[in-house]
Order: sequence, then structure tokens, then C-alpha cells
Amino acid sequence: MRVVIAPDKFKGSLSAPEVARRVAAGARRADPGIELVEVPVADGGEGTLDAALAAGFAARSARVPGPLGAELEAEFGLRGGEAVVELARASGLELLPADERDAGRATSLGTGRLIVAALDAGARRIVLAIGGSASTDGGAGLLRGLGARLLDASGRDLPEGGAALAGLDRIELGGLDPRLADAEFVLASDVDNPLLGPHGAAAVFAAQKGADAAGIAALDAALARFVEVLSAHDAVLARSARSAAEAPGAGAAGGVGFAALAVLGAERRPGIDVVLELTGLEAALAGADLVITGEGSLDAQSLMGKTPLGVARAARRAGIPVHAVCGRSELDAEALAASGFASVRSLAELEPDPAASIANAGALLTRLSEDLVTELIAAAASGDAASAAPAFDLVLRAERALLAGDRGAPVERAAEIGVRDGRIVQISPLGTGLAGARLVELGAGEVLLPGLVDTHVHVNEPGRTEWEGFASATRAAAAGGVTTIVDMPLNSIPPTVSVAALEEKRAVAADQVVVDVGFWGGVVPGNLAELSPLVDEGVFGFKCFLLHSGVDEFPQVTPEEMEQAMAVVAARGSLLLVHAEDAHLIDAAPHRGGPAYADFLASRPHEAEDAAIAEVIARAAKTGARAHVLHLSSADSLPQIRAAKAAGVDLTVETCPHYLTLVAESVPAGATAYKCCPPIRGEANRDALWQGLVDGTIDFIVSDHSPATPELKYAGDGDFEQAWGGIASLQLGLPLVWSEARRRGVPLERVVEWMSSRPADRAGLHGKGRIQVGVAADFAVFAPDDRFTVDAGALEHRHPVTPYDGRELTGVVRTAFLAGAEIDRGLPRGRLLRVGNDE
Repeated sequence: MRVVIAPDKFKGSLSAPEVARRVAAGARRADPGIELVEVPVADGGEGTLDAALAAGFAARSARVPGPLGAELEAEFGLRGGEAVVELARASGLELLPADERDAGRATSLGTGRLIVAALDAGARRIVLAIGGSASTDGGAGLLRGLGARLLDASGRDLPEGGAALAGLDRIELGGLDPRLADAEFVLASDVDNPLLGPHGAAAVFAAQKGADAAGIAALDAALARFVEVLSAHDAVLARSARSAAEAPGAGAAGGVGFAALAVLGAERRPGIDVVLELTGLEAALAGADLVITGEGSLDAQSLMGKTPLGVARAARRAGIPVHAVCGRSELDAEALAASGFASVRSLAELEPDPAASIANAGALLTRLSEDLVTELIAAAASGDAASAAPAFDLVLRAERALLAGDRGAPVERAAEIGVRDGRIVQISPLGTGLAGARLVELGAGEVLLPGLVDTHVHVNEPGRTEWEGFASATRAAAAGGVTTIVDMPLNSIPPTVSVAALEEKRAVAADQVVVDVGFWGGVVPGNLAELSPLVDEGVFGFKCFLLHSGVDEFPQVTPEEMEQAMAVVAARGSLLLVHAEDAHLIDAAPHRGGPAYADFLASRPHEAEDAAIAEVIARAAKTGARAHVLHLSSADSLPQIRAAKAAGVDLTVETCPHYLTLVAESVPAGATAYKCCPPIRGEANRDALWQGLVDGTIDFIVSDHSPATPELKYAGDGDFEQAWGGIASLQLGLPLVWSEARRRGVPLERVVEWMSSRPADRAGLHGKGRIQVGVAADFAVFAPDDRFTVDAGALEHRHPVTPYDGRELTGVVRTAFLAGAEIDRGLPRGRLLRVGNDE
């Protein structure tokens, strides 16, 4: 038997290498001939250096200042040109007695000096493992250790520590070690706090470092001053510092994360992922029969990306059963099943008294491991299935599931679905008895749907996060059964019209998203040269406007400029999305303003939409580009769309829930929550749009979720001309469309096709939007007969503004799954997608 032992530390008693040695000793007692591979691991914080040294990094050391200035000898690891610098070794809280902890005076200076020592030793890639810091200085000490100067108004160097930053006047970065420019930094951290505010470095972590309430407030203000002064250094730092301060992880290690992101250009990655790469666990798993992992305490936190779960995932990918050992376990039966561990054994089984268990952890762990391996050897000899890994991570059983049929369209079947590593790997008839680490059985009246795909969502972050942001938008999506969205290139600031803007948006979105998120690029006058690089960076296509977009930073293009963009898009095989309304016809229409909806409707005539769509068709036919008409509201355009498709133009068309469920005749006077552009039209028009969906002229349905603050939506006190145009409906799309479809006799299968596989296919999200072997295990559990009344204040959207408030709808989304895991709207586990990477 070959066993890989890959534990984290038992905090307060045993380091990870010591845990591995104790487990190995117990295993050898059970079988002296057993083959063991010890791979101590960590979560990217304290203990990371131990794991690196055990994996073959050489120990180096340097004399550096400790958290309060006293010199100490601190180790780092070196292997070739790569170094591991663990902040806790030079600037850690555990380096200070409890009565000497001072959050305001403690500094990260020693960590900066340790990085210099690593550079001196030849390192050019530095993994910075941050965790357990004594300081709350925003990484100011780290920058000083690298050669920066922080000066007060008199030109004197500031004292060390975060509190002194209140007196900061300017920062000189000219003395930074020049080797930093050629060095790559990886920030190993799972902390997602920003630098400032109620969830920032001071508010969340400073109390444990010795700060009282007044000290916490002072530190937060001092850190804000640090950001302000750093932002004033130059234009480049101005943008990176502001963005970094708000980025998840900026508040890690008392704000060291902020300095690493803003000045060192570090890439933040989950700590366990970094450590598993450093230690070579994947290679060690080759030929293994089982894996033993663990840490001091297994609890709910352990299932949120911590070390044991990371090891378990790697082992399951290799088809190897995983067993866990720990000091104590707080996992209930459901959590244990979800973890994927074949078994969990704790020291509490041998010694119930916690103090005695900690004091004798080594000897107890050896005994526990001997018992565990003895049982596993016996089980293997008897062929006991309990010694094997569960066949699947998740099994879903449903009397009604909408599976992908022969032509991709959903077909209702009774089924069992097996999921492994986030993908659907088996679909069998109900009753087959698939076994998994977690079993979900849908109840009576529930239907399993593919996770919906909404390719038209305005998230507005960064720049207009007060309208909506990635956190709130993706929570709303998940609540509505939408597991993938594609973000529009406006109304964020900057808009996504360059690679730099895309990178900024991705940096802001990282670690905030609850569902998977892709991005559209934008076409504006003068950015043709940016389109091909944006394709290379993974945008799913481009959007342009043929009239004013509503925000000045995203100007409209002329039909000729649209054609030029189409030529680039065609050459790269991408997609051009067009807001099709003719600017000249809109300008010529009457603009009387006021509360009468009929007057607003007259200001956006259907002829403007029809004329612009004709331009799109003509230019797409000429260039051969893949083109897409956004948010069709005018049914008068259906004949020309139908004719274009028949003629071979590569054209698709979407419409939205508001055009399918609302009618102009019912819009109350002054009810600007109903305003959108193009506008909601009459009842006969709505009926014709439904017919266009049924006959295939219209390809799919997306939300055009376009929220704004109540002040903007109600601007002008009921004047439709002045109010912001846009409807927030991301959470409500499925029940809205299903309620109306049901009334018209349209089956649920058609609705799901229009809202899942069809938008996914057009955007190039080929691993999304269907229940089929090989694709992403994204699901929604839907109760199509349940009713509810919309309560705007209870929605996950940032603002309680919706024309559907008080409307009774049919169909309730019970829950959703992303990559085989049930979505918890408080845990951002979504991914940022690129073309070709959507599974």
C-alpha cells in the first residue's frame, strides 16, 4: 500500500512536518512495509515555510527587525530562483508576548528586509505567505524595508507602525530596490477583506493585535491617509492604489496585501493552491492508494478552501480516497458528506479532555494513525467498499430534470446525475442508485434545470458601484437560478474598451462573485486597435451603440465605424452586439417630457429601432461578421430579421422579460420605474414578440439588467424624459417569463432553452446552459407551480426599485448549484471566465 500523508499543522501543538512524521510513525506500526510519502502542506499563511522546506527548499536566514524593532533571525526558503517569504517569521503576532502587542506601533519592516535578502540570494519569483501579522501598517513597513521613504510635512522619516501614518505627507519610492522591477510576486492569501472601512484591516483584525475601539478608528483613518498620499504619487499609482485598497485581500496581514498589490504588482492566489504547487502534491499522488490529510480542527471553515479540502480535491481528481485526522471535529453528518472525506478521525476519540489532548498530541496522533491504517488495510483486504472514494462528489436525483436532448434542446426525464470535480460525468435513469459524497433528492413539485445564462447584465463596477456591484449582482443572479452572467462594458468607469480597463474590472470582480462571470468588450470611436488584444484577453465579444449610450464615457459609433469594427470582429471570429436605435430618428422625434408614458413612447419610435436593425443586417452581410441585436422591443423588425437569417446573415436577436410581460397601455403616469430604452411597447407588439420567440426569429431571452440609484430612476419627479432608463430584473427573469409563458401554453422546456443553452451557445459558453455529460455541473432547482408576490425590498438587487413590486408570479427558484456545489450567496466562489474557459 502506498500512502501520501499531506496534513497541515495542529495549531498550538504540532507543525505540519511534525504531524506528517507522527502519522507516518503510526502507519509503520500498522504495517512496517508500507510505502509512505510525506508532503506537509499549509493554507498559505503560517506554516507555509515549513511546507516549502519539507518539499526541498533550502533554508536561508537573515537578521531583520521584528514587529517592534528588536532584531531577530528570520528564515526564508529558496529553490533555484524562487523564494518563499513567510510574514509571520519576521512580523508575526506570535513573536510578541501578549502584554507587548501594539497594533499601532508594530511594523512589517522585517518582512521587507527579508524580501531583500531573498533578492540578494538570487530569487526572482517570491511567494509572499501572509498571515498572523502583528502590524496594521498597510504594508508601509514592508515598503520601507524595500527602500521607500515615508516623510512628514517637515521632511522627517515617520516612526514605524500604522498609527504614525496619520502624519504622512509624502512618499518617496525612488529608493526602492531596482530588482523589484524584474521580480514576480505571488500573494498567498485567502483573506478577502479590503483595506479600509468596517470590513477592513483595522476594523476586523486590529483588536487581536492590542487595539481598542479608539485605536481601531485611528488606524483606519491613518491607513486612509496612506492610500491618499500614495495615490498622489503619480498617475499610475493613483489608479492602482485606489483599486488595490478596495480589492479583496488588501486588508490581509494588517494591510500588507494592499502594498503588495498596489506597489509590487503581486498576483493574489488562494493559499492552498500556491502551497500545493510548491510542494508538488500532484506528482506525489501518482500511484497512491490513499491520502491522509488533516489539521488541528475540522469545522465549517475547513470546507471553505482550507488545506484539508484542497488536498481532498486534488486527491479526488486523481481518483484516490482521502481520510482526515484532526485534534477535534465539528463536522456534522451533512458537512462530512459534503467534504468528500471517506472518514474523519480525531484525537478526542482517544483523549476527550482538550488540554490533555493538546499536551499529548504527538503520541495520541501516532496511536490514532496506527488504528486508522490498520482498519484501512483490513478493509482493503476484505474488499470493503468503504475503503474506496465515493464514486461522485454529488449525486442529484429528480423525478423531473430538463436534460439536453439529441439536438441540444431540453427534454424532461427522470434521472440521476453524477458530478465529479465540477462537471457532469454520468446521467442515468432514476433508480440506478448512483452513490456520491453528497446526495440531493428533489422534492415533489421541483424540476432540475440547467443553470441559466444571462449574457446581458450591467454590473457597473468599478466607478458606479453605488448603482450595482459584482457582489450584489451575482447574489441576485444566484437567487434567480442564473449561474453565469456576462457583464456589459458600460456603465463602469472605466468602460471595458481596452485591455487595461478589462484588467481593472477583473481585479475588482475577483473574489466577489457568487456565480461565474464573463465580460464583453466595447466598441467606441477610436479604439479599433484595442479589439484584437481584447479578444486575446478572453472577452466574449463587443458591444456598440448607434445612438448616445446614456453615459459620456461610452460614446456612440456611426454605421461606418460599426462596419469597421465588424471587419475586425469577423477576422477574429468574435461577435458584435449592437444597441440598435437610429440616432437621427430619435433626435427628430418629439421630446415633450413629463409624466405621460405615451409621450415618452413617442420619443423612441419603433421606426428608429427598425432602421438601425436594417443597418446592422446590411453591414453584417457585407463583412461576414457575426452580429447580434440587443433587447429587441419592436416586433415590426421581425420580418427583416427573418429574411436576413434566411439569406444566410450570421445574425441572432434577443429580447427581455420586460418586453414580454409589460405593455405600454398599463404603465401608470409618472411611473419611471418602467422606463427603459428601447421602450416597452403595446400589447399587440408584445404578442408578436412571443410569436417571434416561438417560431425562432428571436433566439433567446436575457435580462438587460440595468439598475441605477433611486435618485436617478425617479429623477424629475415622474418625468420620463429626465429619469434614468433601465430595469433591474436579474433575480426575477425566470418566474417573469415562465408566468407569461405558462399563460400562453408555452412549455417550460422552451423557456429554459431560451434562457440557458441558446444565450450560452451564442456567447461561446459551450460548457454552460445544459444538463449533459461533460459540461459544467451548474443547476437550478425550480418549483414551477409555486406562487409568490414580488417584494422589491427583499430582492438581492442593490436597490429596491422595480416595476414588478407587488406583482404575483408563478415559479420559485429554490436553490442553485455552481460547479457541483450548492451556492451559498454569502460565499463568493464564482470564477471569472474567458472565451474557451467556461467549464
